[in-house]
Parts: sequence; structure tokens; C-alpha cells
Amino acid sequence: MRKATLLFVMISALCTAQEVELSEADVILDDLFVSDSLDVLELFDKLKKQDYLYTTVIYNNKTLFSGRDFGVNQYSMFPSISYIDGDNFFLNLNAGYYSGVNPTWDFVTLSGGYSNYLNKRKTLLASGVYSYSSYSQDVADLNNHRLTAGLSFRKKWFRNTLTLGYLFGGASSTFVSNNTYISIDILDTKLFDISLRPRIGFFWGNQTVSELVFIRPRQFEYVNTNYFQLLNTEVGIPVELDFGNWDVEIEYTFNSPKALPSEEGLKNSGFILLSLGYLIEL
Repeated sequence: MRKATLLFVMISALCTAQEVELSEADVILDDLFVSDSLDVLELFDKLKKQDYLYTTVIYNNKTLFSGRDFGVNQYSMFPSISYIDGDNFFLNLNAGYYSGVNPTWDFVTLSGGYSNYLNKRKTLLASGVYSYSSYSQDVADLNNHRLTAGLSFRKKWFRNTLTLGYLFGGASSTFVSNNTYISIDILDTKLFDISLRPRIGFFWGNQTVSELVFIRPRQFEYVNTNYFQLLNTEVGIPVELDFGNWDVEIEYTFNSPKALPSEEGLKNSGFILLSLGYLIEL
């Protein structure tokens, strides 16, 4: 299952006579929160009409900021547990651990939502999620609340998911993401399945950039400008192994970030994701 990375950004960049600073309250997301409840929707095609618990642990060997590598040498881990009932309602509790942050346990998120097919052929899946996050550090104007709506088209080996999100509770912002997958079965036996699902994803985010602009000698003024633009393009190559109630995934993700105005020196980068999940029938 696809997991994505949430990171908060505090950046200072110098460009000619301007200084650009992205506020920590402006949340930049690659797709969604790490191990977000929308990941649970991946299970709906496989599950019978009954209740389940699904537990996962995700490990990233490198921490990127919306596809941007600022030289922060740290790994991250994200444990989560989800409850899914037979009527497609679900709850999710997850936490984030960053090795280079103090305190290392950075956030806890509780999410709840509902998902259902829009047609009899079960090719269109719609979903809605509300999430509340509690952070280890109190940052002004930080958004604790999020509403997310998703529409997924699935047909045989092809899938495309469009996600819209609104963050509020502080300095509100919006985001849009689109992910396209192709599923390739490598091995299918009675004991286990191995599949490959290459993916390309695009993320558009809403950011406020505060620029220190030169007015006249010895006088500068901050000018705030709100931008909504493509922030990152991802190409992922995951290998998934399913055996019994266990799910194992290893993925390499390549990022190509698009610079904000006055942002320079961005480089393409990548990281490796490992995930272990277990499904419990209730």
C-alpha cells in the first residue's frame, strides 16, 4: 500500500537582494499524513463484510521536505493501527518518530472516515476523512485539523486517485494530489503473492512566502504572497509481498521538486521505504 510523508518546513533562502522564509505554520505535504487513514482504502477490494484491525510500521531511511533535501540526516518511523468495520467506516491512530528531532516523537494523529463505491461495477471509489493531530511542540498558527476527500478510479491493473485536502485550525491551507498506479503480478501462489506497482504522483500545495523586500536604503519591508502551485513530482517503484495476513513492502521513491519563487538550488533526490503490516479479523 502506498504511504506518504508529512513534513513541516522552516526554510531560509537568499536570492539576490531578497530573503525568503517559509513559516512552520504553512504545512507542506507530499500526499497525506504518514500512514493516513486513506491508506486503509487499499484493503477494501480484498476484505469481506466484517470488522478488522490493521496494524502497520513504516520506516523511511531518509527524511525529505516535500521532495526537498536540505541535508537533514535522519530516519523516520510511523506506527499505526486502524479499525475497519463491515460498512466501510474506519478509524486510524498513528504517530511519527524522527531521529533528528527533539523530542523524537513529533506528532500523534487520529483520523476517521467513510468510503464507498459510486457504481455497481465498483470502478469508482469515493472517500472522506477528518483528522486531528497533536504535536509535541506548540507552534503558532499550526493546522491541527484536516478534511480530505478522495476519488479513485480502478479497472483491472490500472488505478488513478485524486485527493483534495483542506487544513485549518491555524493558518489554513489547501492541497491537491494525483497518483497513477499500474499493478503487475510477478508471482501468485497459494502461500504468497508478489507484485510490482510503479507509481507517478503529483502534489500541488498552498504556501505563503514572506519576502524581505528592499524599499530604500536601510529600510526593508516584509511582503506576504500566497502561492498555489506544483511542489513535487514523485516516481515510486514498490515491491509488495502478501502472505496470509501479513503485508511487506519495499519501495524506492524518486522526487523531483519544483521551486517556489526565489527558491534556488533544488536537487532531485530519493529515499527507501519499508513497511510491515498485519491484518486481524474480528
